[in-house]
Amino acid sequence: MRKIYNITRNIHYLWKRLTNQYYALINKMKFILLGVNYGSRCIVHGHLYLKIGKNAFIEIGDNLCFLCGRALNPLSRNSGGVICVNENGLLKIGCDVGISSAVIWVHESITIGNNVNVGANSILMDSDAHSLEYLDRRVLAKDVIAKKNKPIVIEDDVLIGVNCIILKGVTIGSHSVIGAGSVVVHSIPPDCIAAGNPAKVIKYLK
Repeated sequence: MRKIYNITRNIHYLWKRLTNQYYALINKMKFILLGVNYGSRCIVHGHLYLKIGKNAFIEIGDNLCFLCGRALNPLSRNSGGVICVNENGLLKIGCDVGISSAVIWVHESITIGNNVNVGANSILMDSDAHSLEYLDRRVLAKDVIAKKNKPIVIEDDVLIGVNCIILKGVTIGSHSVIGAGSVVVHSIPPDCIAAGNPAKVIKYLK
């Protein structure tokens, strides 16, 4: 019985390794074909939804690890990852960044620094996506034009917990920690722990 268990476990590990290599190759081909500027040892496992608009630009540093679904991170279960950069948008991701099944939706600009970890199922979105005026929302053309965009900046060494939402116009200072499930609507200073909806500083680290 133990021998059968070991065989099936080895088959499982082999299958997981092969599928990881398959997705890593497919995602790298997506980056190349869509003109993503990426550094060395850039690994994306699982299915990544990647959409890049006209005149949009993506720059990724060395050692990105983006896990997309397939329970590669148990906290994200089978939820895939998304990178969507709209027309004329800019996404910059630094070196040594880890992301698990996050949604990164760029309308204007999102910048992620070095040594940043983005927790499972988090959303980074630099726009309201719709106008806040109901009359504008009745007409698609007006809705698109009237929506408000403001850049997001996540500085170095930030840790973002699972299921967080980072909204437009936010800067998260270096070394700070955003607690799980937080909704960040205002900028967070460096060297602190912030949590809640809306997220507020609950402790300074220095």
